Amino acid sequence: MRAVVFRPVGKFSESSSDFLESLDAADLSAVEPPGSRPHIDQSMIAGVLCETAADERRVALTPDDVRRLDAVGLPVVVQAGAGGGVGFDDRSYECAGARLVTDPATVFGLADLVAWVKPPVYELESMPLRRGQALIGFQDPIARAEEIMRLRDRGVESVAFEQIPADSGTDADALSAMSRIAGGIAYEEGRGLLAADRQARPVRTLVLGCGHAGLAALAAAARHGDEPVAVGHRPEQRDAAVRHGTQRFLLDPEIPALLAQEPIDLVICAAVRRGLPAPVLLGATELAALRPGAVVVDLAGKAGGNCVATVVHATVALPGGVTVTHRSNYPSRQPIAASHAYSAAVTAMLLSRSQESPVTGDPGK
Repeated sequence: MRAVVFRPVGKFSESSSDFLESLDAADLSAVEPPGSRPHIDQSMIAGVLCETAADERRVALTPDDVRRLDAVGLPVVVQAGAGGGVGFDDRSYECAGARLVTDPATVFGLADLVAWVKPPVYELESMPLRRGQALIGFQDPIARAEEIMRLRDRGVESVAFEQIPADSGTDADALSAMSRIAGGIAYEEGRGLLAADRQARPVRTLVLGCGHAGLAALAAAARHGDEPVAVGHRPEQRDAAVRHGTQRFLLDPEIPALLAQEPIDLVICAAVRRGLPAPVLLGATELAALRPGAVVVDLAGKAGGNCVATVVHATVALPGGVTVTHRSNYPSRQPIAASHAYSAAVTAMLLSRSQESPVTGDPGK
């Protein structure tokens, strides 16, 4: 299976839209594993950090995947305590072949490929970075545009899972796996914010977006016996939405009419394309049409949000009695399943990056 690696080469600007345009023009390089045992550059070392983002319990690599990497000749350095949020103690990593170190600076000093789930909250430029190093994980490319530019100027590459296309077919597609988990959890948490009398009957739900997160939310609604309406941006998404539990499928322009005619209890916002700002589908008019007590869960908040009232990492109560909430780490509510899925993607990326003589996307290079 092809492992696709994204290397942004355009000039990043302070504007998030300009930054995203530069990512769209990324230089794509691909590595084809020559067999079941890839030819690993024996001089390379992978590193795993402790997560520092608030409420983040996932880990970038599980002990099983550390063992897999060690078996093919890619040594791994792990910061002590990295797997604690998932229940993996340091001894389990040592038994898998990892070298344990006590602090992040040592990981950065030793590793050529540094993996995380979320970007560290400490200043990366205070770490012993070096030219040719690659930082692998979710990069939060809109909020961190300037920092990624500075790192690139120092020869440090930021490899963003956010930029791997959903239809790439690569095992390194971490975002699809996390979106499937996030969509189901977001639905459960949003439903739990409704008043008890609304939860006692089938919840009238509007799911915006029919990607992995939206489809997972539809499936969760169906398990509860709720009444979800799916909204997509093209008719071809109807079949997938129906398979995941909806009986009604609308297109984006039909949202205002639906809200004006029917009382909706819960809105799940999951309409976003990778590398692009999220479209605003719930403006002031649409929010005013929601009844008091309605809840909006915006999974697209870090990309600008589908709802104009979304505040990143916050829950806000609007004057009309509507609650709008956003979190960016719903998968941490299921840290074991999420860590195994994320680790599989990181392992695929590490293997592709550590193979000798990678083939670039330009045959002339």
